[in-house]
Amino acid sequence: MSKLTQVDQDLTKEQTEECLLVHSAWNDLTKVWTLPVIHALGLKQPARFNELKRRIHGISATSLAERLAELDQRKVVERKVYPETPPRVEYALTKKGLELLIILDGLAKWVVKWDKPSNNFARTSDERVRPVARAK
Repeated sequence: MSKLTQVDQDLTKEQTEECLLVHSAWNDLTKVWTLPVIHALGLKQPARFNELKRRIHGISATSLAERLAELDQRKVVERKVYPETPPRVEYALTKKGLELLIILDGLAKWVVKWDKPSNNFARTSDERVRPVARAK
């Protein structure tokens, strides 16, 4: 049982620390394009960079490279470089990433059940959801 679900009147030091760890992970995972990258790798892996770029409608090469580097640093994604010419690089979810994918699937089911669609997203012609840019 997680320390977060133990019933006490006040949060203990350990519960507060666990909340802060969750918050840190949540901040990284909720960056734009992070969840679509994880989802795309969960559908078929390993995958090469351009294959992922084709799978994720609307993502730029820069955003994809940034998200893959961050996920690699967090050990959610593994980057494997093959000693070939030209170089071949493949990305795959780690055991940690596969476990996260299960959690995200549960979260997605919860959102679909309890939240109504918002204007933050728009459907593309092929029914994939993409973020809508907001005016500042």
